[in-house]
Amino acid sequence: MKTITPMRAWMRAATHDERDYLAEKLGTSVGMLQQYAGGHRQPSAAVAGEIERITTEMHEWSVGRLPRVVRTDVNQACRLCPYAQKALGDRAVVSDFPIVDCTPSVQ
Repeated sequence: MKTITPMRAWMRAATHDERDYLAEKLGTSVGMLQQYAGGHRQPSAAVAGEIERITTEMHEWSVGRLPRVVRTDVNQACRLCPYAQKALGDRAVVSDFPIVDCTPSVQ
């Protein structure tokens, strides 16, 4: 079973034009975004920061339809960074966009 990463969820939620827009803003291709989404490639920390900035803007424009992808979702160095962990707390390793709720249900 393939894991649904926050970037993969973003790619699935985005229209063709929205994917093109993100790729253009990042100075890359939609194919490279697909590599990031599939976990085959990892963007640099700088590109991960830009992904966070741009997807946050697009999240707001789309009134929440598109998820926000934070830098720690796509870059391991960012995820392990003590500054990111301090600033983001639990969000340093968990996206703002709940893909799967892993908390046990109380019955």
